[in-house]
Amino acid sequence: MGNTALTGQVSASSYIAPFEAARAVDGILKPVNRWVGEVPCTLNFTPNQLYCVNRWVVNGMPTVGWDPQQYYLLTYSLQGSNNNTSWVTLDTVDNTNTSTITYSSDRTFVPTAAYTYYRVNVTKGLKCNPNIASISNFQLFSVDPTSPYLSSLTINSGTLTPAFTKTTFAYTASVDYSTTSIVVTPTAETPTAYGQNAVIRVNGAVTASGAGAAVNLAVGVNTITIDVTSAVGYITQRYTLTVTRLNSNKLTSLSVLNGTTVLPMTPNFDKNTFGYTVEVDSTVQSVMINATCENPASTMTINGGAAVSGTPYGPIPLQTTGDTTVNVIVSTASMSSQTYTVTIKRKEDLTLYSLSVKNGKTSLVLQPAFSSTQYQYSTSVSGTTSLSVTPTASNANGVNITVNGNTVASGSPYTAANLQIGVNTINIDVTSKNTGNKNTYICNITIS
Repeated sequence: MGNTALTGQVSASSYIAPFEAARAVDGILKPVNRWVGEVPCTLNFTPNQLYCVNRWVVNGMPTVGWDPQQYYLLTYSLQGSNNNTSWVTLDTVDNTNTSTITYSSDRTFVPTAAYTYYRVNVTKGLKCNPNIASISNFQLFSVDPTSPYLSSLTINSGTLTPAFTKTTFAYTASVDYSTTSIVVTPTAETPTAYGQNAVIRVNGAVTASGAGAAVNLAVGVNTITIDVTSAVGYITQRYTLTVTRLNSNKLTSLSVLNGTTVLPMTPNFDKNTFGYTVEVDSTVQSVMINATCENPASTMTINGGAAVSGTPYGPIPLQTTGDTTVNVIVSTASMSSQTYTVTIKRKEDLTLYSLSVKNGKTSLVLQPAFSSTQYQYSTSVSGTTSLSVTPTASNANGVNITVNGNTVASGSPYTAANLQIGVNTINIDVTSKNTGNKNTYICNITIS
């Protein structure tokens, strides 16, 4: 802090020679070094630059030896103005109705003030002569500026780069396409001083220190400015945050439909998972694909054909045997394409359509009655050591059939000979030609 009155320009609305205004600001406390004016009057001061001030000192005539009971000022105030016309009263001394007389004033006030012009406005002069004002010394002290820096800067999405330090003024961050806004929280290093607050503006909007300001993000580069004006001194520091909202080549949903039925998909959809499997029954000839782009501006193809986001695409014919691969490709103007792959597998039908056991022309009764999903049976017969077993596959083209290890064409009889008295086990294996998976039907035949 310093006495700004030693550096500016001083004048008065009136003075009595030789006691001009300059004698009141020269710092010399002598009887002749004073200003004298006719009340009402003002001692005017223009600082050499804009200061924040909060203390003023007025030394009256008792300071330089005059009778303190008679030569003190009655009523005067410190005022400020930015146009030398409209004045704001900052502090007032009134000795007219008080038992405690202020012979020399050394006073502080809050909040601080910063004006282009100041004046001591005397409305009642000396006790002994209210029409005369006399000031031996006037001082106006400035306050050092407080910090225009932030103590922290945080964002609720993305990572600030580089890590925050108060003297680094430019930062970057990137966020996913799904992030449509970001909350910026700036905290002033000196949020308040001398009864006034630092002023923070995020993109021009005033934001309290430590409070979050939401900023909407467009796809691409977004520049966010954080301006910090010190609580004292009116010094402004700008921080700049450049946030890049990434474009999206992702999907937000993907499903496979058989007609209007959504088929189970493995794993469950996640936009960052790019491979899926769906099983369909052997009778399904085609499917539809319904995919939704995260960014509506993206384009999409399904197996090379242009598709509309959120609208079922197809029908997509399925391979008669084996897997069908469907590629969903999402493209944007600013990113490489992203491919999602759906592998559609036919469920293997490894069942028998029918199974018969005959003794000559006589069909034996199976227990329980035959069902394609029932895999164990029993029956009995007497007086024979040879039976005919005929398995018929539900999917004859996709499977191989063996009876006790011997290959049998679907629907063709196999002769089981050399049967023994007692229980004879017949194993009928239905094996996938494609995967090697198999189902085994067991028939226990009791010979007596």
